[in-house]
Amino acid sequence: MKLFENKIRTDKKPAKHNDNEFDFFDRSDSDEARVVRGVLNAWFDNYPKNEKSEFKKRFGKEFSSSLYELFIHELFIKQGFTLEPHPKLENSSEKPDFLAKGNGLEFYIEVKESTDKTDAERAIDNMTNQIYDLVNQTNSPNFFLHIEELNFKKGNQPSSKKVVRYLESKLPEYNPDLVLANIDALGINATPIIRFEDESLFMMIKLMPKPAHARGIEDIRPIGIYPSRGFIGGAGASIKSALSKKATRYGELDKPFLICINSKSIRGTDNYDVMNALLGNVNISSLTNPSNGSELIEGEMNGFFRDSIGPKYTKVSAVMINRFILGHIKDGKYWFVKHPFAQYELDFEKFEINKIYIEKKKIIFKPGKTIREILELDRYELNF
Repeated sequence: MKLFENKIRTDKKPAKHNDNEFDFFDRSDSDEARVVRGVLNAWFDNYPKNEKSEFKKRFGKEFSSSLYELFIHELFIKQGFTLEPHPKLENSSEKPDFLAKGNGLEFYIEVKESTDKTDAERAIDNMTNQIYDLVNQTNSPNFFLHIEELNFKKGNQPSSKKVVRYLESKLPEYNPDLVLANIDALGINATPIIRFEDESLFMMIKLMPKPAHARGIEDIRPIGIYPSRGFIGGAGASIKSALSKKATRYGELDKPFLICINSKSIRGTDNYDVMNALLGNVNISSLTNPSNGSELIEGEMNGFFRDSIGPKYTKVSAVMINRFILGHIKDGKYWFVKHPFAQYELDFEKFEINKIYIEKKKIIFKPGKTIREILELDRYELNF
């Protein structure tokens, strides 16, 4: 069984905003989709045979979380482990994602995504994406559309078709060469603006003239620029919340326990966010001799690992935080961090990846292999 079956594909159109990702990669005849199918089929070949059928069904419904689970499975088998999906536990009816065995170790692995969006925010995203998909069907031969503002007045889905009809009625009023001349003479503030408003929606769209060679060409998406977003804070809170939910799910365990989190925060994820989640709002400063690969923690730890009372979630032996994005697998960031107060210690020397230890208020980094090296990604044509 393959994750993506061999068949003739002819669809070269780009993905829509609200596309089911599995369906897109399954139908697309683009070079990028072909490479993705090749990589994921190779990983799927290594997944346990008796679990493939159910896993494939889940992939079609929950692409992002299933993709991360497949990635984690591949990452650890490439380091010499075998992974048994959904092992039974003595003290819980719940089942973790994997029991890993190899290199003299046995440990449980739980896999989860973390986001910083509420259900209401996800619903708004779905409505927004539907608007974008339909606006991208607008016949706009001479202009790219810069959506500067989009606001929903109600919780129900507005009529995107009304927006498209309105835009197509207004666009012929503007000559792209005259608009360019006005912008050259008067500056960017001379860019024409189309405003659409009804009882459900307000949109403000700037018209950016297409280069002469691109005018009238079909299959060029009209939306050129989307509204910008600003944020306060990072992904630390969502990572910590995701870890906390998984840390107590399985009761008493008889083996080390590793939680893997893919941080999909719209705010991005960096070293500060990860350390903020694990250690709390502490100051981290480089030592005078940074060549030893360690940093000094100043202040009291108040994160996932411990708070003012003492160590926390000690059933967890280690955490792995990823910034895993399909289009950037080769350069994906990750943090593999040992819990300094774990009930069951996980021997980090048996792993090939980068490792981080917390010892005596120091963060100690020990370099290992990259994701690119472990997964042998250079043999694939991953140029995106």
